Amino acid sequence: MGDVQSKSSTSTAAGGHGEWFFDELQKMRSEGVLVDVTLCAEGEEIPCHRLVLATVSDYFRSMFSGGLIESQKSKIEMGGVSAEALQLLVHYAYTSKVNITPDNVQSLFQAADMLQFYEVCNKCEKFLHGNVNEKTCLGIWTLADRVSRSRLAETAKSCSLKWFEKVCTTEDFLHLPVHLLQSYISDEGLLAKKEERILEVVMLWVRHDLKEREEHLKELLKCICFTCMDPDYLKNILKTDKLLAGVRGIKTMVKKQPTHAVSRQILQKDILVLGGVTGTEHTLSGKAYRLELDSTCVDTSPLPKPFRDSRGIAACVIRNNLVVTGGDKSMSQAWRYKASKNTWMKMANLRTRRYDHGMAVLGGEVYVVGGAKNVRARPDDDEDDNDRCMITDVEVYDKERNCWRVTEPLPLAVCSFGITTCRGKLYVFGGWTNEDDDPEETTDAIQCFDPTMDEMWSLEMWMPERVTHISACTVDSKIYLVGGHLQFVVFFDPEDGSCTALAPKLAPWNDCSATVCGSDIYITGGGAEEFKKTGVGKWQSKFHTFAMVQCYNVENNTMVLCKDLPQPLYGHCTVAVSKSKFAKAAEK
Repeated sequence: MGDVQSKSSTSTAAGGHGEWFFDELQKMRSEGVLVDVTLCAEGEEIPCHRLVLATVSDYFRSMFSGGLIESQKSKIEMGGVSAEALQLLVHYAYTSKVNITPDNVQSLFQAADMLQFYEVCNKCEKFLHGNVNEKTCLGIWTLADRVSRSRLAETAKSCSLKWFEKVCTTEDFLHLPVHLLQSYISDEGLLAKKEERILEVVMLWVRHDLKEREEHLKELLKCICFTCMDPDYLKNILKTDKLLAGVRGIKTMVKKQPTHAVSRQILQKDILVLGGVTGTEHTLSGKAYRLELDSTCVDTSPLPKPFRDSRGIAACVIRNNLVVTGGDKSMSQAWRYKASKNTWMKMANLRTRRYDHGMAVLGGEVYVVGGAKNVRARPDDDEDDNDRCMITDVEVYDKERNCWRVTEPLPLAVCSFGITTCRGKLYVFGGWTNEDDDPEETTDAIQCFDPTMDEMWSLEMWMPERVTHISACTVDSKIYLVGGHLQFVVFFDPEDGSCTALAPKLAPWNDCSATVCGSDIYITGGGAEEFKKTGVGKWQSKFHTFAMVQCYNVENNTMVLCKDLPQPLYGHCTVAVSKSKFAKAAEK
């Protein structure tokens, strides 16, 4: 054709032929057409095409294209994999689909790891991440360690550390490899109430297979802090337990510190959850819950009367004393809870009435920051008809005079924000900026207070998005943000103002609260808003409240679920305090 230019072109039919091509291959396999190899496992035979297997697996590519004897065999015996797992992998090679269940995930994961089906490994890992709990964590930890999936292993270990009393009674504990058991019992984050209990479960593990495990006993005992045990208990067990008493050098060992640096000081902390709104009826809690670090509730008590019918309170801890201020029905109130005496005492009233504000400790002083207050549009208005106004006021408590003094105000008036201190500075993240609950009126501003500067407040850093109802926590001079509409834990670098997304949340956490214990951030409660269409252009919203407790470990970037709160909560306060003598007495 003389008018047509001589150019090459490629034309693709609509829909392509990829799906059709693999359907035909699967059909040919089932009919035995052009199959050139048969895989055998546990007496079952699986006919396949070498080319298909080599396409999805580096293991089979090397086997069939190299000089191995298997490249010439028509039948290959596959040792170390179950017939079911091999069938699933072959099916995946032809369809890109795999059915993962709790019953088959272990054998499938191990087979996929051995045969280098990397995508199947990723799918198994994702499946197991969503199923880590107190019943499965040790088994998943062992499996993840075997297939070298470090992030899954850390998540499972983090869960097992918080559920010690439950997991040490399971069959999986008795089959824990020695190197994992050693890592487990030497971890400072192990939530065992007594060091004596750790010794007991170690002896239980050794006796489960005494002939094989007795040689590991001495090394395991080096991980236990004998100096933290009751002397009478120790004396008695060394008399009655011949296996323990027969360990060479045991008398010297019990007088020394363990191989982990310090005793488990983290166990001396409790979490207090204060106030908040409960359930879908939006009733007020008016209570203080004391939780242990596996989030078991061990005590419930009422808040001081002014706070029981008030929402939007704030709290912080200074020298193990809890300070609570404000609230929409108690806007000028300030009270202190002395943990050592289990008593509440009234402090001087705040200078500025406020709620949905923030509190933090900086330089050994308590700061009360921002928030909202009610102002009457007309003198004769009822208090319930008041308008809400954001405020910039910042106050500092003067302990000597028992009064609050005013310091430099915020550059931007906000409420419902995240607040924390880090490296001698105070940071305020986001918040509402006016009286209307409109998402467009939230801010992405990061306000920083530095008491050493002439201009104490600066407004020079910004979040990647507008945020509100979040919590900010400082661990090892680093800041982590959770809650609100964030989908991940966010790391904020005070040096350059950058934000990095870390582990994803496991449960809704808008208007949650968070506190720090060691390397863990405990995130309590929160909620999520659901929108339902009720007609053309009409929507109805409903706020669901949750009781979940999520625990994020900053060292391993892992998130696990702990036990639920006694009731669903949002808009509450969560702090960590050292155990009081009353708390310790209640545990005995």
